[in-house]
Amino acid sequence: MKQAIRKVTTAMTIAAILVCTSQAVTTKAEEIKEETSLAGLSKVLEQYNSEDIANKSETTLLSSQISIPENIAIAKCNDYVNIREKAGTSYNIIGILTKDSYGIVLEVTDGWAKIQSGLVTGYVSTDYLYMGAEGAQKAREIASLLATVTANSVNVRKEPSTLTKDNIIEEVVKGEDLPVLSAEVVAKNDPGAVLWVKVALDDSEGEEVVGYVAKDYVEVGYKWKTASKVDVEVANSSPIRYNLVNESKKYIGLRYVWGGTSLTTGADCSGFVWAVYKKCGLNVSSLNLPRTSSEMARGGNKVTSATIKPGDLVFYGDSKGRVNHVAMYIGNNQVIHESGRKTGCKISNMYYRKVVTMRSYLQ
Repeated sequence: MKQAIRKVTTAMTIAAILVCTSQAVTTKAEEIKEETSLAGLSKVLEQYNSEDIANKSETTLLSSQISIPENIAIAKCNDYVNIREKAGTSYNIIGILTKDSYGIVLEVTDGWAKIQSGLVTGYVSTDYLYMGAEGAQKAREIASLLATVTANSVNVRKEPSTLTKDNIIEEVVKGEDLPVLSAEVVAKNDPGAVLWVKVALDDSEGEEVVGYVAKDYVEVGYKWKTASKVDVEVANSSPIRYNLVNESKKYIGLRYVWGGTSLTTGADCSGFVWAVYKKCGLNVSSLNLPRTSSEMARGGNKVTSATIKPGDLVFYGDSKGRVNHVAMYIGNNQVIHESGRKTGCKISNMYYRKVVTMRSYLQ
């Protein structure tokens, strides 16, 4: 590279003004900037010859820009807070906002904030929200640097190289967020991809799975957890399936703990399923529900994408098809699962990875 990309002193500007009326809330966006954001990397690289880049082992980008959206609010609770269809506790619950999840405040009236978060727009008591300057500061503290897959799919590889297929760990589909493990982008003399981002996959058998994705197929930036919706498909299911789905969503963000089965201190992927089933009053012994994902994948009744119902289990595996991860189907082609140390419990597209099998332990 003709000239190294130099880190410059961080310039931080914080401007947050909260104006509460019965009509609206206004907060100026906060930005933390450095010389170059990862998302704008391609523009920087236009200054350099691709051959020069490829000859370097790493390109240091201690950058990334955190842009705090206007009118941001962060959930202020120990576990979760309900989102209602109108302002008042007597109205229907249409979504769940878990601890540290974010929303955009549209208006505030009589102690209730109308927010938009993910696919949910509804009302939350302002007692359970960090807003204004406090919300912007909280958002800055808890932001996670993620690589969002923008291509239809991308291979996560053991090493930053496309010269062989033997180093492919897993294929991840569009829309999935992968935790970024390093602010440095790896550069290799590789005809398939010059720049690579180091990311984490689901933890497998207590080990964090680390890999690399080609920078051209992901967008790197800061994000926050969003609300989860109460879906019609779930509402129309049996009471136990309805309870399983809604109960599981209360633990989005629960930390990953290998061998754990606690909905308070943490769980692994199979431990999370096990604990949610028990929390909803199901007898795991009577259901013959094993403790590990590989054993779970051999029991129950096999279901398909056409017959799967909320509360059933979806299993994923390594490149050889060996099951190493389990998630619970929550309707609308989505699953909830304890992903790993970096993200904890989260919601993903059911086919975010290659599915090995689907099983049901419920009637």
